[in-house]
Amino acid sequence: MQESDATAWYRRWTWKKLIVRSLLLTFVLLAAAAGWVHWKLRSSLPQIAGTVNVSGIADSVTIDRDHLGVPSIKATSRNDAAFGLGFLHAQDRFFQMDCLRRLSAGRLSELFGEAAVDSDMRFRKHRFSERASKVMDGMPAHYRSVLDAYTSGVNQGIELLHAAPFEYLMLGQQPREWEAQDTILVMLSMLCDLQPMDAKPELALGLLHEKIPAEVFDFLVPRGSQWDAALDDSMFEPAAIPSAEIWSMRSSSALEPQEVAHDQLDDDVFGLIQISSFDREFRVGSNNFVVSPARGNGHAMLGSDMHLGLRIPATWYRAVITSPTIAGDERTLVGVTLPGTPMLVEGSNGSVAWGFTNSYGDYSDVIELKTVSNQPDHYLTPDGPKPLVRHTESITFKGGSKEFEYLWSEWGPVVAERDGRRFVHRWVGHDSEAFNLRAMELEATSSVEETLLVANSTGMPHVNIVAVDTSGNIGWTVCGRVPRRRSEPPMLPVDWSTTEMDWQGYLSPDEYPRLLNPPDGIIWTANNRILGDEYLRLIGDGGYDRGARARQIRDRLRAEKTFDEKSLMQVQLDDEALFLQRWQTLLLTTCQAPTSPVSEEFIEHVIHWEGRASTTSVGYRLTHEFRQQVINRIFGFEVSGREALNSAISEPGGFAVATGIREYVPIAYEDASWSLITEQPEHWLALKYNNWQELLEEAASATERTLTREHPLTSATWGQRNLVTVNHPITGVVPILSSWLNMPPCELPGDNNMPRVQGPLFGASQRMVVAPGRETEGIYHQPGGQSAHPYSPFYQAGFEDWYKGNPSPLLPGKTLHTLVLEVSTAQAAE
Repeated sequence: MQESDATAWYRRWTWKKLIVRSLLLTFVLLAAAAGWVHWKLRSSLPQIAGTVNVSGIADSVTIDRDHLGVPSIKATSRNDAAFGLGFLHAQDRFFQMDCLRRLSAGRLSELFGEAAVDSDMRFRKHRFSERASKVMDGMPAHYRSVLDAYTSGVNQGIELLHAAPFEYLMLGQQPREWEAQDTILVMLSMLCDLQPMDAKPELALGLLHEKIPAEVFDFLVPRGSQWDAALDDSMFEPAAIPSAEIWSMRSSSALEPQEVAHDQLDDDVFGLIQISSFDREFRVGSNNFVVSPARGNGHAMLGSDMHLGLRIPATWYRAVITSPTIAGDERTLVGVTLPGTPMLVEGSNGSVAWGFTNSYGDYSDVIELKTVSNQPDHYLTPDGPKPLVRHTESITFKGGSKEFEYLWSEWGPVVAERDGRRFVHRWVGHDSEAFNLRAMELEATSSVEETLLVANSTGMPHVNIVAVDTSGNIGWTVCGRVPRRRSEPPMLPVDWSTTEMDWQGYLSPDEYPRLLNPPDGIIWTANNRILGDEYLRLIGDGGYDRGARARQIRDRLRAEKTFDEKSLMQVQLDDEALFLQRWQTLLLTTCQAPTSPVSEEFIEHVIHWEGRASTTSVGYRLTHEFRQQVINRIFGFEVSGREALNSAISEPGGFAVATGIREYVPIAYEDASWSLITEQPEHWLALKYNNWQELLEEAASATERTLTREHPLTSATWGQRNLVTVNHPITGVVPILSSWLNMPPCELPGDNNMPRVQGPLFGASQRMVVAPGRETEGIYHQPGGQSAHPYSPFYQAGFEDWYKGNPSPLLPGKTLHTLVLEVSTAQAAE
């Protein structure tokens, strides 16, 4: 009897057919999943043309975009302009904003999981959320109105996307509503990017001060530098090398070299904010400078390039905003905004243009608590003993949580405990009165003098501001609230159990240092010391750059009679190796000695080093590495975490052995090293060397060994060392997306101690050259596009001009897309 077709189908299948059909089914399911992901990703792209009905605006807002996606916002009120900017920030950069507010609030783990717990604990103990709330409580109504409008724009911008931004899909998360105080948290994250929130430099200097004689400390931590380029040309006499009677490393016990752990920089977990190492020789550095009309072809001009950690999306969001300002007069603002904040950060308002660099002043103190006998959690104050408050926090993340405790005093958190001693950080970042939104008033200023006055009362991260106006004035001052102290800010931990060293509130605007229209018609800042004694008494030394970069900028500006926008940008791109010139001469002399341990090929590369930090130069890289090897053999501290990542330096030098200190200490490595190499005092030479020539030759030999370990010497170009990566933070937790989200690696010229500051993980977060009133001639660069969405045509737009240094216009091009935000029918009916 024959089986029916209905019951026999499974008997007709073979294993081969089963496998094939299973594979087909799997393929269909994968294709469906990929299609769903693709659909979700496309759904999270913003609408860039047409009309959108929104609530919260009084009149329609028009947003034009050019081929790069740069928006031009037109609104009839400052509140509506803030709404439009918030709308754009949310649709193009919400994940970036979210990460910035979560970073300072200590809530990254909620997005990234357990890997971010250490970062969250580090930030949570500063209680920044509480600070932000207090700032909001005291905010004037006219600022709060703009901030509320911005907040409304952000929330409607994210709500009107058809799907959450793609990063949340990848992380399996949903975005959380924006709150007005989140803007303050973003400002706090930027402050933490620019200043050491855990006071490590002062703690390290305090440890060093306890280990060595005062004369040695003064030599290693001098008041000035051989490279100083202050605006008033002030210089400080260098300290003499301490004699053998005061200090000698030859009397120390000879110790075998041992591995030193490379203490990497205090970066947060995924590079969202990159905290500088704050050493005095190697750091991220910003430049700005202005020239008077006599030097600017009849126009006062500004050049500004803020340097930060490189990431995609870029730190800044370009915008042109035409609307009434907070003062009521209509302006067209051109420049950069920071996603999460409602104001123009840097740029031109048509009358005045301004730019920023980190000031590296001293805006904090480290206080060593004096304990109370038999009460270990009490400390002495001028008002008697007080208890430390013990806070318990819970860090939650997907799949778990972690509790931790920290101690808080009336002056701030306990940031370090050493040998039973507790140290507290008293910092502007812990004061709610140190933050406000007065930076919005820069948008309405009409002169440099007015701009400087506004800057002096603005609560924001502490930066040098330089400005120019259409009348031809140029000027400089400091932004941010500066503590009023009884004496010059201390560089070492202090005792506040009495009233001798406490703060007396903040400086009033008329107490700030300023400079207006200097006779030579130029002003420059590059994270260096700006002025002399009185400046230091007010601002202090928070780890200034030693000045080589500032000097090179100053000399370039002085060397030319006139500049236009393109020639002023060439100052920003200057990669001449003036700082390393003397090291190249020293290396060549060392290599040509009869006992030289290096090859002829090595010597030839040193001779033909090009004198620039160019990508093709082997000689520059040899000189750079040689300097590092020499300094390590003298000191042995971790000179720079980033440098250690790219060098084979692993031995502690004589000074580290003699003091027993292995951790990084922020001393004047360049100045001290060059003085010692020049004078070659035997008592400062590590025991393992018979003379200084032996140290130099060993450093040269180590340089060649290091750079030929894996490749021929001809491959050891500076470009291979300075291979720049601009990555998206999400690839830190989802590495498989790296090739899709990250910018292509590129070799770039430049280095730390020259105007074109460039390293593998940091560089110019933007470049701008502009004369107010001549914005059409302005130039702008940034390392990434307007959109954070990889499907957007604006994702990489502008990146090529940035890394090639091609001049590109500051103003947007022809309008290609227009979006109109209209008052919703429901709101209009009300």
